[in-house]
Amino acid sequence: MQGGEGGGHTGTVPTSLLVSQSADAVDVPVVAAGGLRDGRGLVAALALGAEGVAMGTRFVVTAESPVPSATMDRFLKASVNDVIVTTLVDGMPQRVIVNELVHQLESSNPVGLFLRALRSGLQYRKVTGASIRDLLHSAFSMRKHERLTRSQMLMAANAPMLAKKAMTDGDPVEGYLPSGTVAGVIDDLPTCAELIERIMDEAEQTLEALTN
Repeated sequence: MQGGEGGGHTGTVPTSLLVSQSADAVDVPVVAAGGLRDGRGLVAALALGAEGVAMGTRFVVTAESPVPSATMDRFLKASVNDVIVTTLVDGMPQRVIVNELVHQLESSNPVGLFLRALRSGLQYRKVTGASIRDLLHSAFSMRKHERLTRSQMLMAANAPMLAKKAMTDGDPVEGYLPSGTVAGVIDDLPTCAELIERIMDEAEQTLEALTN
């Protein structure tokens, strides 16, 4: 259950409200996500009714992460104010780290957005081998259900390629960086084992402090 602080496609309800509402509404385990990075967050999520947590951005920024160094540097340097929600990547709200691509999208006029989207769609076709018919079918389906503009529906078809550019190919200028708000308070690269141990130690210390 991801609250609005989470990375990528997201909503507006904060994790603290969404988790507690969900825990009250369903009889299945709730896993909390969005804005969580340490043992204190784990304890808070459990107190809200979650059975566990998912920490996407925190584990992206680890020593074993396959994210290329140029992109990882953007995560480490981002402040909380650098992680925003935009609809210009694919027409739907996404939380991302602001970069050159986002600035270009936000400063473009409708014609510029459409031309960029068209170029992106053709790049997507070249890489995937999708036919024009396939692209049009996908685009018009998204437009029907999501009420997207023409440029947004073309960008939406190519959004996975833009994410791949930054997160796999190491181009944080032309690709986009989906990220939770917590990127703004992460400044280290522990191993996953070190991170898990740290989270558990902090959770135990937090629980002990609350009971004393």
